[in-house]
Amino acid sequence: MRMFRRNEEAVSPVIGVILMVAITVILAAVIAAFVFGLGGSTEKAPTASITVANNPDTQTYDLKINHKGGDTLKGGDWKLSVVPASGSVTAPNFVTSGSASPLGVGNQISILNTTTSTTCTYALINSSLSCSTPPDTATMLQTGQKYDVKLVHVPSNAMLLDTVVEVR
Repeated sequence: MRMFRRNEEAVSPVIGVILMVAITVILAAVIAAFVFGLGGSTEKAPTASITVANNPDTQTYDLKINHKGGDTLKGGDWKLSVVPASGSVTAPNFVTSGSASPLGVGNQISILNTTTSTTCTYALINSSLSCSTPPDTATMLQTGQKYDVKLVHVPSNAMLLDTVVEVR
């Protein structure tokens, strides 16, 4: 009967060296991604206290969005959606603010229309959301109707306001 000699001395060090090289390459790639900014960066969401309420004392049916405190939202960096809370069109339909429309502490936005029209050109400037051309009476807010109001900070994609309000 023949006896075979086993010589396994070289197997373990070779595998160890290969693993060490692989770990070093992966670690170098991760560090390079962070150093050169390839890991991507997301903008920090602003901190803002924003409320929405119906103003029953006015003759028109409207909603008022108030910025009560916190960071100012730069014009063009936020978008607004006002849709019926129930019915056929309830998916958010956002209108982006104009670049000259910052929303800071003490600012108020008056809303007379929903953002659901496909034929309307919306204007979100000078503290009001309106359907500028052509006028669309079908999107006017209605008494007794509940509306889902959302305000989103675009760069961070953070929801700053998400509430349902009834127009009285």
